[in-house]
Formats: sequence, C-alpha cells, structure tokens
Amino acid sequence: MARALLSAVWLVVLLGGGGCQPRGNVVVREQVVRTSDGLVLPGPFAPKAMRIHPLTHAETDADGNPRVVLHVELKDAWGDTTKGVGRLQVQAWPGGGSSEDGERWAVDLRSLGENASFYDSATRTYRIVLGGLPAWLDSAVREGVDTPARVRVLFLTSEVDGAAVVLRDESVVRP
Repeated sequence: MARALLSAVWLVVLLGGGGCQPRGNVVVREQVVRTSDGLVLPGPFAPKAMRIHPLTHAETDADGNPRVVLHVELKDAWGDTTKGVGRLQVQAWPGGGSSEDGERWAVDLRSLGENASFYDSATRTYRIVLGGLPAWLDSAVREGVDTPARVRVLFLTSEVDGAAVVLRDESVVRP
C-alpha cells in the first residue's frame, strides 16, 4: 500500500509539477550593472552598432534660432534597436573643411533618467537638439543656403567587464 501511495505521489509530481510553480512571479535580470561609485554599465543588450538616423536635419525653431536635430539609433548584437548607457560626442564641421574646424557637443547618457529624457520611443532613436551652432552653420540654416555640414557621432560605452567600446558614424546634414 505504501509503495502504491509513493508511486501515485511521484506520478502527480511528474505530470502536474508545472502547476506547483507560483504564478506572476517573474525574475528579470536587470539590463544594467551598477558599480560601487554609481556608474551604470550596459547589460546583455548593450549596443553593438550605431548610425546617424536619416531623420537628422537642420532647422530653425519657433523663435527663428538655428539648430540641428540629431537622431542616433543604437542596435544590439541581434540587430534590434536598443537603448544604450554611455556618452555621446558630436562634432560638426563644414563639408569641404577639416574636422579640426568643427564644433563639439557632449551628451552624457550614463544617468538613466537623463538617458530616458533623450529617447524618442516613436522613432526608437535618441533625439538630441544641438543649439549654439558655429557661425558658418548658423548663417547657412538662417538663410536656407545649401551648405552641407559633416557630422560625426561617437558613442562611448563599455562592456560589463569594463572593456571600452566606441561606436561611430558620420553623415552629411543639409540646412
């Protein structure tokens, strides 16, 4: 009798074991790693590729101030659009000139709150508005002159083990 009871218990465990698992309790591994000094490093879906998205353009705002609206897209190892933790360095220079003649901007995306404020979920890109344009680009945008500007973006991040990663792309922006 005891042997039959033990066999019945094993049968219930084998066939109905899935029903014993708690429902609604899902453990999700955090997608970032926090270090002791508060730095946030990327997790398993860290960016492996970056591009300056074609939505990038120069325009004047409602007050007539020239600006460049930069859209940066990050992709993970599977080619899916993702967010990234790191720093963006942006440089713009005249199309026929040297990058040393350009203007530079820096955007820190290591703070998760700041990071989220730049992310545009509709386009799945980081939308960064660059003001304080250099004189040559400011006047070209104001006057609608077709003066191409070269734009280079570097995304500085790291692997979870601390190995540095630099993603880069260049494009032409026309006023």
